[in-house]
Amino acid sequence: MTSPKCPGCQRSDIRKLDGQRAVCRTCSKAKRCVFQFCWACQREWPCNASTTNSCMLPNCALRAALLSVKQISDPQSSVNGCPYFRACLGCQALLTHNGEGCPNIICPHCDKEFCFRCLRPECYDDEYDDDDDDPDTEPCVIVDNAEIIKHKG
Repeated sequence: MTSPKCPGCQRSDIRKLDGQRAVCRTCSKAKRCVFQFCWACQREWPCNASTTNSCMLPNCALRAALLSVKQISDPQSSVNGCPYFRACLGCQALLTHNGEGCPNIICPHCDKEFCFRCLRPECYDDEYDDDDDDPDTEPCVIVDNAEIIKHKG
C-alpha cells in the first residue's frame, strides 16, 4: 500500500501514529503546532478528538474506500482502470461494477443509473452505443474519485 500524502501540503513527510492518526512534519513546522490528520480519509484530525485512535469524522470509511488506490484491472472489462469503489450519485452507497457489459450501472439501493467510468447519469460510450453518428456525444473518460471528493468537500 502506498503511503498517503498530507491533505494540507500534499507531501509525503508524514509519520503514522496510533490507530488512524498521522502527523505531517512539514505542516507542523509551518503552522508551529502539531498537524494531525486521518490516515484513512485524508482529513485534518479534529482537535477535540485527539485522545482517541479512531477517526470520528463523518463518512470516514466511505471516503477511505473511495480514496483507495485499488483499480479494476480486467483488460476485457468496460470499466478497466476505474477505481474499484464508487459512491452512488443518488444515495452515496458504496458500489462496485461486476466488470461485465457496458459501464452503466443501476444502484440496488435507490435505482439511480449512472456510468461507472465518467459518473454521468446517462453515458453511451461509442463502443456500446448504436448511434455512432451523434456529434453531441461526449467521450466517456474515467473520473478519479479524489477529484469528486475534492469538489464535494
